[in-house]
Amino acid sequence: MKYPNPTFLQKAAGIKKKRHTRAIVISAVIAVMGLILAFISWGAHMQDIYRSEFPDMVGAGTSSSGASDETSTTASEETTTEETTTETSQTGLAPVVATTAEIPADNATDDTTAQDNTADPLTSFDPVTFRTSHPIQTISHEDRDVLLDSVKQQILDYMSDNEDERISFRYVNLASNETLGLNDLTPVIPAGAWALPLNIVYCERVADGYISPITQQMFSGEEAPGNNSFIVDNYEPGKSFYLGTCAELSITHNDSLALSWLTDHLGGSDDVWSDIAPISSYVDYSRTITYTDYTGTVIRGSGRTCVYDLTSYMEYLYYGYINTPDTYLPLIGAMSISEMPTPYTTSFGTDATILHVCGRNEESNSYTDVAIIDGDEPLIIAISCECSSYDRACTIMADLSGYLQQYIASCHA
Repeated sequence: MKYPNPTFLQKAAGIKKKRHTRAIVISAVIAVMGLILAFISWGAHMQDIYRSEFPDMVGAGTSSSGASDETSTTASEETTTEETTTETSQTGLAPVVATTAEIPADNATDDTTAQDNTADPLTSFDPVTFRTSHPIQTISHEDRDVLLDSVKQQILDYMSDNEDERISFRYVNLASNETLGLNDLTPVIPAGAWALPLNIVYCERVADGYISPITQQMFSGEEAPGNNSFIVDNYEPGKSFYLGTCAELSITHNDSLALSWLTDHLGGSDDVWSDIAPISSYVDYSRTITYTDYTGTVIRGSGRTCVYDLTSYMEYLYYGYINTPDTYLPLIGAMSISEMPTPYTTSFGTDATILHVCGRNEESNSYTDVAIIDGDEPLIIAISCECSSYDRACTIMADLSGYLQQYIASCHA
């Protein structure tokens, strides 16, 4: 029997051991490389997530010492949430120091400065008190009639001297029922002054339980149908408003968007007109009217009224408030805190109580102001004019109401 060569066995065992070791090393290398690749892949994935969730923070913690002042300036211009200040020595070799400026409070976007979209509480109005007595006139009734004719002639002369302007005037005395009207049946565009009869209907329907003042309306970013809106100018979309607040804003700020919302919640213009018409409807607001404007152009359109109707609505409100103050306080109260200026203050002064509603239509250059004035005598005045500008309209209203104030003062001299 032959035995294996010991040398051959040793060589074979060595070869086997080398192959085994080589296999282990290769497997270990492959495993390590796999782990490295997996780690790199995981890191890239997490960086993508970090970049997507915090885009403004990517690169915020790094800076280059060799960056030029121009590069730093560009970076500061492109960044809206941080401001980086770069300080370098005169040699240009000093390290770059990055500091983050504090964001001003009014530019912050956190929840503490976000708009509160819930409806604001309704305003609680203090009762408005009219005088229960007024000074007795010191002149005879015959002399008063003469003075009233003089006022009428003054206004007629004023209109004749300004033929290129279209002016309507009406005065009603709440103590004596004395009246004076010139062009008071002429169709006019009331614009925001239409909030007067509309709010009368609103107050009565709230009192009757047909509508709630806490009905909510959300501002969705729509444009105002007129030329003025406090809501559009001061709020972002998403803000909710109570219907009572809309009624108030239509008076205090002449807000055309609030007025349109109020009209919609009351059932639309035609439905509202059915309640307004029995008060006064010499000019039918719901029908198309044909007339000539101040430029001589023939106009056809609906949504017109006249100062005769407007003074009738204000007189209706005056006596309605005296008899049932709770019903009409939301309207009278809003008029008492109105932020819209009136030229009647120039004539009657600040001692008189002036509650007014005004309207401005810049496209048609039509301006209207109707007011209750409680001074030496309680009265209603309504003036509407089509002219070159709002400033000119204020001058006309101040002049004509000035004639009336002088007449009332003369009756008590």
